Amino acid sequence: MGSLPANRRIPAGYALLLSLLFLLMWPLPVAAADREPYHFWLGVGIQGVYPELGCSAVLNLTPRSALQGLFVYNDYAAIWGGKYLYRFLRRPTHNLYLYGLAGQFAFYDNAWELVSSSGFVGGLGLEFSAGNFITNLKYNLEIGYSTIGYSGGPPGPGLVYGWGIHFYLF
Repeated sequence: MGSLPANRRIPAGYALLLSLLFLLMWPLPVAAADREPYHFWLGVGIQGVYPELGCSAVLNLTPRSALQGLFVYNDYAAIWGGKYLYRFLRRPTHNLYLYGLAGQFAFYDNAWELVSSSGFVGGLGLEFSAGNFITNLKYNLEIGYSTIGYSGGPPGPGLVYGWGIHFYLF
């Protein structure tokens, strides 16, 4: 048995390289699936709605959805309400989420007039951790649209900003 002629060796080499490429791209079976990066159930901490800061608690219902209670009380504002969060992009170190907040707002506007009304805020948020320093500590930044404004600003619809730090107990 002889070797292939020279003009037939090159296509055979391409066929061999192509078959090796397909073998490398073939998915390998995995023995066990990795655990979720994190899924803590209950977090307590502080949450701010610019420029006010208050207490909050987060209850994760599923890895993608959560409920948050918010209570702010000081000399210039009283805000309480509930927020629903839907995490549409989940990563081990950060999550992007949409949120909707319904609550009772009472604050002084930029003319020192009292604004007291129920209202809604909806927007986009980013939840992240600071690496392995304290794994149960999560930070969040938010931007949203409010139907009633914010403390110290003009009354009426407008952009609002938020931030928070929560420590997840379990």
